[in-house]
Amino acid sequence: MHIGTMNPPKSISDHESLDGSLLNSRDNSRLYHVYHTMFHHDYTVLSTDKTPLFYIDNSSFTPKKPDLTFHAGNDKNAPVVGVSKFLHFSRHMKLGLGDPQNINTVEWEDLVSQNLKHNKYRWQMTVRGVSGAERRAFMWKRTHSVAVEGSSASIWSSRNFKLVDEQTEQIVAIFTSSAFKSVKKSGKLRISSNYGQEFDLMVLITWGTRILHYIPATINAPGPHRKSRHGCLECKRRRVKCDETRPVCSNCSKRQAECGYDSVNFLLWTNEASHRSMSVISESKGPQLPEPTHVSAKDDAAHSRPSLNLNDLELMMQWCNSTYQVLTRNERTDPVWRLRVPEEALLHPPLMHGILALSAVHIARTRDDHRRPEYISAAVVHQNEALASFRELLDDINDSNAKAMFALSGVVVVYAFGFPHLTDLEDPWACINEFIQVLVLARGVQQVLNQATPSIQCSDWAILLRLDEYIDSLPKDAIAPLKRLRELNAYCGARDPMHDVDIYSITIDNLTDITAAAYGGLSSITVAARWAIKLKPKFVNLVRERSPLALVILAHLCVLLYRLKFDWCIDQWVHSLPKAVWRSLDDRWKPYAQWPMVEIFGPDFRFHMETG
Repeated sequence: MHIGTMNPPKSISDHESLDGSLLNSRDNSRLYHVYHTMFHHDYTVLSTDKTPLFYIDNSSFTPKKPDLTFHAGNDKNAPVVGVSKFLHFSRHMKLGLGDPQNINTVEWEDLVSQNLKHNKYRWQMTVRGVSGAERRAFMWKRTHSVAVEGSSASIWSSRNFKLVDEQTEQIVAIFTSSAFKSVKKSGKLRISSNYGQEFDLMVLITWGTRILHYIPATINAPGPHRKSRHGCLECKRRRVKCDETRPVCSNCSKRQAECGYDSVNFLLWTNEASHRSMSVISESKGPQLPEPTHVSAKDDAAHSRPSLNLNDLELMMQWCNSTYQVLTRNERTDPVWRLRVPEEALLHPPLMHGILALSAVHIARTRDDHRRPEYISAAVVHQNEALASFRELLDDINDSNAKAMFALSGVVVVYAFGFPHLTDLEDPWACINEFIQVLVLARGVQQVLNQATPSIQCSDWAILLRLDEYIDSLPKDAIAPLKRLRELNAYCGARDPMHDVDIYSITIDNLTDITAAAYGGLSSITVAARWAIKLKPKFVNLVRERSPLALVILAHLCVLLYRLKFDWCIDQWVHSLPKAVWRSLDDRWKPYAQWPMVEIFGPDFRFHMETG
């Protein structure tokens, strides 16, 4: 199979080596740099000289599409060279070399997780060597002992893997995660065996499938006692065992010493933490019971009581007292989101994880608390648990799970809008790309809402489907800017026969509609979601392609976000997104985005464009 535009990166020189000196054929090895978009949704694979080689499109939220599609290029428009599909309720994953549109040319293989810990994945393929074609089996194994040169396999990361050829027992590839060292970079992949471009592509496909399919199944699994490295700094200094009680451990409490924990501890998955430490995630299979011991009848009642997860109780209280309000539209829908959704979550753990994740993000975003990293860590773990089951149910939405899937869809969208993102002043496009990912996610979730709607209409949740009424009229200060956008679209169409007047016109009409809705009283998340759902995929592609008019329209949307900035899940975009748009525009186009900048930042907006 010909892979089209794929060209392997340049070989490294003899003096460059891998930690551990375990890779063979070092002279001809290839190094790939892997970057991810917001929430680790999509991935980009670059060569050593940072030439884009592959774009990995994650469509796991879109029913009837491959979960992952590998494009030989820098975006979704590039040729498809591979796909993967996660099989429901199975540790098997189907891998395809080629484009499914040309079904006869696709070579299918299986990737199989070897255990519930998800630390070994096995696959086979036909490779072509000097002696002809032969079947070979390969195994991805988690490692903390070997790494790509210039990197280290952090013990805190569960994403460091080595690929072993089962026949020769040699390491033929290594992936080293960037862990917490980089916001954008996922890690480095080094491939050493020279089995051809198809082998390199299959290594990339199995790597990507393994990363995005991974479910931290061992989070709640009991295991033997192990030595913990996560005790407080004072106990480490004194070299005594710490019980890791927070915020003050027992040793420090007795000695009245200052107790503090390394900030990295808040970012750990709980399967790395001590069995006795305070968990930042839920026990998804119910409260943990104490181990059987020989106790007297007097103590039996005390020992039979299940332990409480106070962290999750706090998150549930947060939901019922406050977080639910971001999803409810009025007093009539309040009881559903505040009471009925948690009741449904008791029957559907994915929804429970979803609302706890959103509550954790809400606390992290709105409290000036030293525990903010801990809440973010809890949110990420809960969300991963929610999405793992969410994906499995996408093709099986029925009356029994429709309510849970409907509610979880809304929760996922708000989570995407509200999850903290970092502003990169040197790369404004990173912020725009993150926002695009949120819009794409919202559009994908809409398909789930459509499938669940018939069941919701016949239930006590039907009130959620009734559209709010609002005054369908524009304020005077919004009429002129929208008129100028239409005139600009017509002008571009008259000068450029390739300019798609219709798609821009539809988008401007949508912007007009949500502007009226925003001024008419709809909540900010409703306005943002409506905008995302109505967007045409072609317009999203125009933004990706950095079309100046598309960016100018996006700048006008920012004005709406600014006027609806009081919702915690929207406010982080209010300033970072318009700044990113302004910095991405050519000087010839900046005058057309000046009105949004003045509305958001004031007459001296140029000063704000140069500051963080």
